[in-house]
Amino acid sequence: MTGRPAPVSETGLAYEVFAPLWGILELAAVSATGTRTLRDVSLVNFVQVHRARLDGILDTVRIIGDFSADTMSVFERQGGWSEGREVTAEYLMLYSGCIERYPPDTDDPRVLGRMVRMGGDLQQTLLMNALVGTATVRGPGLEEAPRLIVDVVCRAGELLGGDGEQEARDAFRMWRIAFLPDALRPDAAAPPGVKEGLRAYAHALEGLIDP
Repeated sequence: MTGRPAPVSETGLAYEVFAPLWGILELAAVSATGTRTLRDVSLVNFVQVHRARLDGILDTVRIIGDFSADTMSVFERQGGWSEGREVTAEYLMLYSGCIERYPPDTDDPRVLGRMVRMGGDLQQTLLMNALVGTATVRGPGLEEAPRLIVDVVCRAGELLGGDGEQEARDAFRMWRIAFLPDALRPDAAAPPGVKEGLRAYAHALEGLIDP
């Protein structure tokens, strides 16, 4: 045993980032319809309309993770919109942390709206956590990466129909309380170098988002 953490694969890190982004796209497609009913939702149309914004997000993700073109292509290949992927109640349950009982009454705008709001909060927080985790081991480093992380979370929040800056502030605060304490406690399993990296990013993000 060397005491060093096992290396993390590029593809593994990318999936950690892509998963909440896929969720955000589906939730945003629902939000764009006014959360009336799932029958009106078209993920294909939503992606087409917001293609330029999505491409900007993905380009920044690529820089944060120093991801190869092949790794980035996973996002498009498995996103499902090119195959006409439908937004289903089952996936909304997953994205929203089962805030509603199954099966949810997605014909009730209150239920659908609650799932979208909860899902947006949860996926934005998971996105920030994945971006920070990626940035600590890959990418441009502490001087540049925090600004890029904020940019991605802001633009993802805009896709969800919110104010980007406020979305980033909320995601940062949720990430700070949901993920950092367990990782930074003296008895946490993370090696000291990992803890220091997370602290450094938390401090840098705070300076940008919540000074």
